[in-house]
Amino acid sequence: MRGDKIILKAVLSTLAAIAALFLLLFSALAIFFPSTMMKFTYDLGMEDASLHFAERAYERSDEIYFVAFATEVAIVAEDFKEIDVYGEKFIKDKKFSEYCEEKDEAFNAQSGSYRRYVYGQICVAKYKKGKAEKAIARAVELNGGTFVEGNPISAVLHVALQKQDKTTVQEILNVLKTFDKTGTGVDGQVLDRTISLAEQGIK
Repeated sequence: MRGDKIILKAVLSTLAAIAALFLLLFSALAIFFPSTMMKFTYDLGMEDASLHFAERAYERSDEIYFVAFATEVAIVAEDFKEIDVYGEKFIKDKKFSEYCEEKDEAFNAQSGSYRRYVYGQICVAKYKKGKAEKAIARAVELNGGTFVEGNPISAVLHVALQKQDKTTVQEILNVLKTFDKTGTGVDGQVLDRTISLAEQGIK
């Protein structure tokens, strides 16, 4: 009986030592290798922790990949607060345009598609947070006078239509009518379709 207790004690001591070593290793990775922890926690389904480590990695390295990763994780998780926070950091990075071009090239997408996708997600996130006016204003700002397929104004409009938010739809319609269909960077057909969609939404 005494021998069993000695064996049990030894086993428990070994397990405690392993747990302590694991904790030490985990802590070291968290402190010194946030990029590794970013991927590790994401694979475990720990989105919040993954976002935290992605931000740490971005602050340390200034590599746009990490803030892009954080933005995309937040989008998948439909965490509108974090989409807004990380998305704004992402698009303000000096390498944002270059990153978007690489994304479009990698997926053989239309030029500017990834950029417009990110812009739309940021503006929709603001709307989902209850900041409709800010969402519209930011969408107009990011649109930059152009109006093509998949633009952020249209992204906010579609969400507002789904919610039957006629007030926001009307505000967007007012904005749409300020665009010159013959202007540079404006696709008249896309603009007409979007205006028609907005008008139907306020009937």
